[in-house]
This record gives sequence, C-alpha cells and structure tokens, in this order.
Amino acid sequence: MVSVPLDQSSDGGRQENRRGQRDQAPNFESLPDSIPPQNLEAEEAVLGGILLDPDAIGRVADLLQPEAFYLNAHREIFRTALMLHGQGKPTDLTAMSAWLADTGALEKVGGNGRLVELVERVPSTASIEQVARLVMDKFLRRQLIRSGNEVIKLGFDQSLPMEQVLDQAEQTIFAISQEKPSKGLTPTAEILTQTFEEIESRSLGTSVAGIPVNFYDLDAMTQGLQRSDLIIVAGRPAMGKTSIVLNLAKNVAQLHDLPVCVFSLEMSKEQLTYRLLSMEVGIEAGRLRTGRLQQEEWPLLGQGINTLGQLPIFIDDKPNSGVLEMRSLCRRLMAEQSKELGLVVIDYLQLMEGSTPDNRVQEISRITRA
Repeated sequence: MVSVPLDQSSDGGRQENRRGQRDQAPNFESLPDSIPPQNLEAEEAVLGGILLDPDAIGRVADLLQPEAFYLNAHREIFRTALMLHGQGKPTDLTAMSAWLADTGALEKVGGNGRLVELVERVPSTASIEQVARLVMDKFLRRQLIRSGNEVIKLGFDQSLPMEQVLDQAEQTIFAISQEKPSKGLTPTAEILTQTFEEIESRSLGTSVAGIPVNFYDLDAMTQGLQRSDLIIVAGRPAMGKTSIVLNLAKNVAQLHDLPVCVFSLEMSKEQLTYRLLSMEVGIEAGRLRTGRLQQEEWPLLGQGINTLGQLPIFIDDKPNSGVLEMRSLCRRLMAEQSKELGLVVIDYLQLMEGSTPDNRVQEISRITRA
C-alpha cells in the first residue's frame, strides 16, 4: 500500500497533497514481502537426491527446468545433471564433482564440500517427484510476480492502444498456465496399439483423424476438423452459410463435449439461438418466433431447450469485434472450461475490423492469418 502524508490543518496542505498524488505514480515494486517465493530446502533435496541416486535425474527431468531453481548455484548443478544425463553419463557425486571441476564451475556452486553437504542432507529419494513439484510451484509463483510487473508497465505505457494492452496482459498471464511438465516418454508398444485401433476404425469408416462433424461425406473428404485449420465457408447470399456452420458448431459441442465459440458480427445472439433451436426440434424458425405451435410440438420445444442448454456453445454478438478481442475471449473461455476449444466460428469474416488502415485485401489477409 502506498501512504501519502496528509496535512489536515489547512486546505492548502490538502491541495498540495492532491497535486502530489497527480504528479507521483504509485510505486508498485515496493511490496511488504520483498523476498520472492522459494523453497531452498526442497531445491537442496532434489539436487541431493540426484547426487545420491543415479536414477533420480530421470524421475525429475520432465518435471523441472534449470530456471525453476531460485539460487544460481542450484541452477548450475541441475543444468549439469541434465547435460550428463542426456549424454548417458552418471550424475552421482563423483561424476558431477569431476565435471564441474573440469569446466571451472565447481567453485561457483560452492565447491566439492557443498556437493557433499547436499548428499548428506538427503536420506532417501523415494519422494523426489513430490519435492520437485514443490520447487516448480515456487517457480510459477515467481513467474506470476514477474508477469504482474510486466502488466503494470503495460498499464503505464500510454503509447499503446488499450485493446493491445489488454491482449498483451492476458497473453502474459495465460502463458504461465501453459508451463506444465511434459508427460514423459511413452512406450512404442502403447503408441502402436493406439495406432492400430485408429487404422482399423478408419478402415471401417467409424472414425476420422480430426474432429468428426457428423456429416458423413464431409468427414470422409476432410477427415474431420483438424486442429488449427482455417476453414472458410463461402457462398452467395441466402444460401445457408450460417445454417451449416451452426450445424457444425452444434455437432462438435454435442458429440465431443468441446467448447465452441461463435462470434456473430451480423445476427444477434437471439437470432442465432432461434436457428439452433429450430434445427434441434425440427420446427421452422418463423413459427418459433410467432409462437404458433401445435399442441404436440410444445414437449419437443421443452426437450430441445433442455438439450441445447447443456451444450458448451458460447455466443458473442458484438458487431465490431476485432482479432485481439476475439483472441482474448477465446483464451478466457479456454481457462474457464479447462479444455481446448473444439471450434471457433466467425460469422462473417468480411465484417471484421482490422487494426491498421490497409486496403481491404491486405486487411482480410491479415485477419485470416491472425
């Protein structure tokens, strides 16, 4: 918290204080706890385990990176262990000490006595994976603090448009959540079993390589929707482009339980919902709008509303959305749903606004690349 002394004895003091508040920006760097999060005992336990047990490095290599260690000496020791492990060499006390001495780094990490001390502090390596996760936890917290400082600097940068500031800030924070340990090595036998099952199911026509959309001929031609593909649905006006993409969106959400984000730059979210409901219950959208339903159609309507209400379909109908805003909303939705998006629909591309005053061809090209 930033405290500014107040002189309450006169109005002049208060006015002087207000001027001071305007002229001086708050110092966000001065936090009560200036020591970043770290767990030196856990770091020592991991390094001591690696020096004690030659097999220990293989158990934590996928869980940690050298930058996760708080002390430079600890980073150097772990970096050396990873290098020796990658070369198929042992990482025990003798081998590590010799390598560090040969490269002139032994004194930088505290000498041979420091390595011996690390080994003596670790009675067993049974729980080294759990201890490594403690080290990674503190590292991610430090990353969050650094990212917070970057966001603060962005907030003070008046040269950038607010849309770009928000996008960069979200990217900075979102990147931390993506720093996950790898899943490690997978046996070839396990991969081959899965591969055979995929080949067999595709030969029978029961599966495709991507995300099937339940249109048999389309799935056969495209092998389903592929990750990161840009698919443009083109056609003359009033030919059903919106209807077909809504059908694809509904099928992806319904069949695979994957979040679908629909950006509608022309129709309102209510209009799109009427269309989705019409497709689900088989009742013409115009009759739904007027409420002219037969008695037997009301139960169908209730069932359709219940079904659609459970699907992870999300609609944004802001008419002037740009690339940065859409990207931000997609990242936010991924974080909320804790899974990757199955499909992003933009209806339609020509209505999107670019951020630069290029001619329309260049603008559309830049939008599609984004």
